[in-house]
Amino acid sequence: MIKMGDKALLTPGGGLKIRWQGVTNFAEVYKFMKLWLEDRGFADEKTLEKKFTERRFAGGVKNLEIHWVCSRKESNYFYYDMEVTFLILGMSEVEIQVGDVKRKMDKGDVEIRVIASVRYGGDVWDKSSFIDRIYFNFIGRRRLEEHKVVYYTLLYQFVDYIKENLGLTR
Repeated sequence: MIKMGDKALLTPGGGLKIRWQGVTNFAEVYKFMKLWLEDRGFADEKTLEKKFTERRFAGGVKNLEIHWVCSRKESNYFYYDMEVTFLILGMSEVEIQVGDVKRKMDKGDVEIRVIASVRYGGDVWDKSSFIDRIYFNFIGRRRLEEHKVVYYTLLYQFVDYIKENLGLTR
């Protein structure tokens, strides 16, 4: 029997890991990831970022740790939850020659982890009747599997979008 208010993980426990070492424009990657989530209804600008830690070292080197938590309501019973964690080590600003133009870019070691799950039940289920719970155990399971497939596709579109912005898919 399915317990109400549980989560069905779509990623491994540690999440999907994207690692990049090299030169990129981290501010643009950050901005485009944020816009992607906002455009798809996962978060707004004020509620997305839960943690932002910046540690500066000598020579303009810095480490960043950023944590985002967002969710999208699909129905009264199903929610798509996502956590995104950035860990950037040894980030420094460098100038790169692109054609005839010099551009300021960021050089460092970037790791992004994405954890996704489909949450079902919640507050609505605390007030639901016995018949509603039986309905969920027979029909809701199939719906849960359908939501997992839809969200899995959306999740990998997001991961591919991150990789494309980092230059990993060229």
